[in-house]
Amino acid sequence: MLIKKIVRRTLLSLAATWGGLNQIVAHPRFSSIELAPNRKGTFFGYYDKTPFSLDDRLVLGMNRSHADGESVKIGYFDLHEGNSFHAFGETTTWSWQLGARLQWVPGRESDTVCYNRLVDGEFGCVVQNIYTGMNEAEYPVPIFDLSPDQRYAVGLNFARLHRMRKGYGYGNLPDRTDGNASPNDDGVVRLDLQTGRSEVLLSLAFLASFRPRPSMQGAEHYVNHLAFSPGGVRFLLLHLWRRDGKTYSRAVTCDIEGRRPYVIEEDVNLSHYSWQSDTTLLIHTSRHPNGVSFNLYQDGSTGMRRIGEAVLTESGHPSYSPDRKRLVVDTYPGLTRRQSLRLFTSEGELIEEIGRFFSPLRFTGAQKCDLHPRWDRSGSRICIDSSHHGYRAMYLIKLSEE
Repeated sequence: MLIKKIVRRTLLSLAATWGGLNQIVAHPRFSSIELAPNRKGTFFGYYDKTPFSLDDRLVLGMNRSHADGESVKIGYFDLHEGNSFHAFGETTTWSWQLGARLQWVPGRESDTVCYNRLVDGEFGCVVQNIYTGMNEAEYPVPIFDLSPDQRYAVGLNFARLHRMRKGYGYGNLPDRTDGNASPNDDGVVRLDLQTGRSEVLLSLAFLASFRPRPSMQGAEHYVNHLAFSPGGVRFLLLHLWRRDGKTYSRAVTCDIEGRRPYVIEEDVNLSHYSWQSDTTLLIHTSRHPNGVSFNLYQDGSTGMRRIGEAVLTESGHPSYSPDRKRLVVDTYPGLTRRQSLRLFTSEGELIEEIGRFFSPLRFTGAQKCDLHPRWDRSGSRICIDSSHHGYRAMYLIKLSEE
């Protein structure tokens, strides 16, 4: 076993050395801008939120320098000013994959954001003006997504998520639910942004008992990846459970009152998703024996339709353009440690490869740096996180106008 590990490590090192002779973009007609003021760790986080302001001038980001310890600075880049980073906040509740769930407040995408941080010594979130740095509101609930009408937020237990899935949750406070496989007072939390009241909308106890699977017997449950539909009619959650060292998952949709929960996909390994409309979801699954597929589902209806069967064959993060006519998807590093960024039609037909990006070996596990492609609001640029220069940075890639 030791010899196999040494051989594998050697092969990966050789492949990575060769893979390091990479190209930043696949075609010269694409131009890119690096956003990395100190080359010590600049990133945005997940792919399900755009960092761009309403006019596409400002780009939100997080920056971690060695002097900051476990905290990251929250700020923005003004694209009219170059590579300077304007910090307006700071947080210790963040992860490399999900960041601090930094996002623009709907309807106020020019000057107001929300992100997670400690509030009175507990996980919470703040609504903050990026120019004054003043907190307009503080809530004792860490959020995952905001409803488009600004009325509600949905959140989860990031300490439990950290314990169950390193690199996604927050590890700076203990998980008080440790030892309880499916607590009744933990799960999907709804926060009323107007009144400040919060409640457990869908408990882990409920999810464990809702259309139970045989694999749930004796399993430990948790949730991840909450996402409102474009119009806020319903939201998606991933319900996960672990038993005997194996993790199972299913996608569930629900309305903001906790009514009409619907299991939209199960019996497969699923992870990445994107709402195409208020009724249609794209979900990436790994189903044996057919492998990876990207499938369209109608919320509340059975069945699915696969897209891009010949070309969408690798795991990745799908993101629709603002007009929903194009789809950008990344891939994980292969043997040569290259990550690909590709552009498709909404039906999964390959348009072109945007670029390939080298990922150094040290960016693995909880430290991995996925590209997590995100569109600007005009549909003309893609923002990614990448480590191809040996440090984590954000890059803006301008698409061709052809």
